[in-house]
This record gives sequence, structure tokens and C-alpha cells, in this order.
Amino acid sequence: MSRAPLVLSAAAIFCASSFLALADERRTVSSAVERNETAAMQRSAARKPEHEYRLYRHRGYDETKSAMIVSSHPV
Repeated sequence: MSRAPLVLSAAAIFCASSFLALADERRTVSSAVERNETAAMQRSAARKPEHEYRLYRHRGYDETKSAMIVSSHPV
């Protein structure tokens, strides 16, 4: 019996397993990239209020709600 079918079968199995491994690796890399992008967006969204506070924290009395204003004179 010839060894050619056995060698071809082994080569086919090796190629198929290599293809599946590469496809799985690409899927793993793409999911890692998506997770990284999602994490970056979440960090950016978390920093935004702090950044806005730093920019606009010196607005003076405009930020104070009228119910919080304490006056020494009765209204």
C-alpha cells in the first residue's frame, strides 16, 4: 500500500489545524482590540466630568443653587 494517501491526509489535517489556529488567533486579537477600545472609551467618559469641573470650577455664584444661598438678612 502506498504511503501517499497517508501523507496527504496528514498534510490536510495539519493545514486544517493551522488554519483553525490562525482563525482563532485573529478572533482573539480582534476581541482584545475591541475590549481595549471599550475600556479606553469608558476611561475617557469617566475623565470627562472631572475635566469639565477643572475647566469651569471658578464660575462663582452662578453654580450656587438659590436654596443654598444663606443670607444674613431675612427675605
